[in-house]
Amino acid sequence: MNEKPEEKKPRLLIVDDDDAFRSLVRITLTEEGFDVDEAANGELGIRASRERQYDLILLDVKMPDIDGLQVLKRVRQETPSTDVMMITGYSDLAMAVESIKLGAKEYLTKPIEAEDLIQRIRSALRAHAAEARLKELQAEFNSRLLYEIRNPMTTMKSAAGFLLKGMAGPLTDQQHEVLAHIDSTGAKIVALLSDMIDLTKFELGHVNLNKQPASLEKLLPPICSRLEPQARAKKVSLQLKTDPTIPTLNLDAEKIEQVIINLLDNAIKYSNEGGTISVTASTVKQETNGTLREFARVAVTDTGAGISKEELPYVFDKYKEFLTGKTSAKKTTGLGLAICRSIVEAHNGTMTAESEAGKGSTFTVLLPVGAG
Repeated sequence: MNEKPEEKKPRLLIVDDDDAFRSLVRITLTEEGFDVDEAANGELGIRASRERQYDLILLDVKMPDIDGLQVLKRVRQETPSTDVMMITGYSDLAMAVESIKLGAKEYLTKPIEAEDLIQRIRSALRAHAAEARLKELQAEFNSRLLYEIRNPMTTMKSAAGFLLKGMAGPLTDQQHEVLAHIDSTGAKIVALLSDMIDLTKFELGHVNLNKQPASLEKLLPPICSRLEPQARAKKVSLQLKTDPTIPTLNLDAEKIEQVIINLLDNAIKYSNEGGTISVTASTVKQETNGTLREFARVAVTDTGAGISKEELPYVFDKYKEFLTGKTSAKKTTGLGLAICRSIVEAHNGTMTAESEAGKGSTFTVLLPVGAG
């Protein structure tokens, strides 16, 4: 007789500086069959959300170190698949509206009855599961559709390239100009479709990484050398500093190279003449699931335009232009950072951004040392 597989418990995190309330909620939810963790302040809550994948975070607004809205922004930026429910002792309409705008699913005011809280949590989890399934179905459909579109576009671009080389006879200047435009436009469309296909693969979990032992000390210099002419053309200084003591990592070098190239390309595009871009690689230790682990840290810092505080929480979201209502002045697919983050997370790493409008940006990649 086959045993029915054990159903996975929903994983929740309570972030609240009120010890009594936090403990009471944890006990209540644990008795209801939830897997519950606690964090006594905002910084611990952010750290916990990095170390474990939660289905739902119950987040207090007023906390002494980092307030709930700042934690909410960081969670939405770093772990966008995690839902957040604000629970606070302060009834503030403006705060509630701001929380929902930043991505919170609900805004509840203390005191709240245990039965009501449990009902709302279960409702939020059901909605989350339904949304996840819908996204999966949409991703599967989009993947098939994108392949169907890319194939003829690739054929069209190849045909234009064939004609441009004069392989079907000599061309007039006007014919050459028109074909060159078709070839260039086709390349942009194929690149966009390829980005969308890559992102869909990650969302569906259909990407197999070719992990091999690799050294950042050997991987980073050729990448910087490749982008250096592009930086020099804009009179931007590109600097690299690598700690030679970084251990060998187990990673897909081609995909990590794709991440660093994308970050550098963005940094160059958004830098002004005379700016500076620095790439640094070092090792850091960070607690993960109660264990202190070593990570390789690669940071790309620029002195460019920076990102506004309103846009920063959505910088890795593929729908960021729709969420923020702002369109980048630079011509990009808009999917690069979403793909980069997916690649890093597939390596069991994390990718974060720090920025301020007018003062540049720093994008940081953490990759686990060891098995990863």
